[in-house]
Amino acid sequence: MALHVAMVTSWAPRWCGIAIYAAELCAALTEAGVRVSIVAHTDAAVAGVKAVIDQADPSWPEKLEQAVEDLDPDVVHVQHEFGLFATPLPTGEFSFAPEDAFRLAVPLFRWQVRRRPVVVTYHSVFTHLTFPEAVYYDHMMSLATANIVHEPVQKAHLPYNLGRVPDNVLVIPHGAGRQRPPASARLGVREEIGVGEEETVVGMMGWFEPNKGFDRVLRMWPRIRRECPQAVLVLAGEARPGSPTGPRTREEYLTMARESSAADSIRVVLGAFPPERYLAILSSFDVIVLPYTYATQSGNLAHAYQVGLPVVVSAIEGLKSSVEASRAGLLARDDEELEQAIVRLVRDSSLRRRLSRAARAYVNGVIAWDRVARRHLEVYRWAQRRARDPARYAHYAVREVHV
Repeated sequence: MALHVAMVTSWAPRWCGIAIYAAELCAALTEAGVRVSIVAHTDAAVAGVKAVIDQADPSWPEKLEQAVEDLDPDVVHVQHEFGLFATPLPTGEFSFAPEDAFRLAVPLFRWQVRRRPVVVTYHSVFTHLTFPEAVYYDHMMSLATANIVHEPVQKAHLPYNLGRVPDNVLVIPHGAGRQRPPASARLGVREEIGVGEEETVVGMMGWFEPNKGFDRVLRMWPRIRRECPQAVLVLAGEARPGSPTGPRTREEYLTMARESSAADSIRVVLGAFPPERYLAILSSFDVIVLPYTYATQSGNLAHAYQVGLPVVVSAIEGLKSSVEASRAGLLARDDEELEQAIVRLVRDSSLRRRLSRAARAYVNGVIAWDRVARRHLEVYRWAQRRARDPARYAHYAVREVHV
């Protein structure tokens, strides 16, 4: 009988990064023979999804627990981000504070008591945690049977943050698809935004939040444009629904783009894009820049590898370790290096081709979704053994699953 996994996650039509990640992982697990049931928030609008998590309803933890019990899966897998499980603020915006997301501990505790295997994937674990974050992760990781982070650097720093060595944390990188969008998708988007094939597109994409650092590139863009007259900057994304900082950041970015002395070379594409549209826009870039001021890892980076994009990223946290592993991009420690890296890639088409080949090789050899799905299966099987006999399987006993 096929392994049955209940995936607790955000879901369509909410195309946040977690929903896209979960949809791609579930497709890969299904292809590997796993039966997957989706348990999601009440804004999910897809047939067959158990839409039970209403964060404004104080009883949502019990409803989540009951929905999973009704499914009676072999393993529960929670895709975690603070905002997905936090109580909304009085303003109606979502909190991203760990202390506001602790209600998730209720079903985790009850599943542990019932020996139901639970795996939690954390999409934001920084190397330096605040005290509330450390308290939160310490308790949640103890309640879960197994925990997954995306980058080795995230796991390596946990003992310093938690004050103990967690024995149930594994590293599985963010997956990426092997298939690239057709050339017609690239050409269609470039025609739509008024970019010719002779021009070099520098793209930035994602939710408009202060940590994305898109303002850094907008400020330096007039200088880059003078150095590289063939360059066009594309800013694609939108404010995250319910974000307390998104609308203000959106206005800042749009004002900077509109008032830039190089505004004629800046294109803005607004939207919360479904996967096909997202990949089409991404494939229209020649270079992608992730100038984040803080971040642990990035789904945008994994998808850039998928479409064979050379990348420029801030030399921070998991972004740095990922690019060092893939050899598909350039690292920038400050604004000066960021500007130099962008100019270098715009000017050097042979370097772009070399980095593009490295990105595709990294996908096919390391982070392709079929590979990532097999690694998840290893963790699921171990979680089942550990839930049945915690003393015997006190430590992760099969091979480590990170790169």
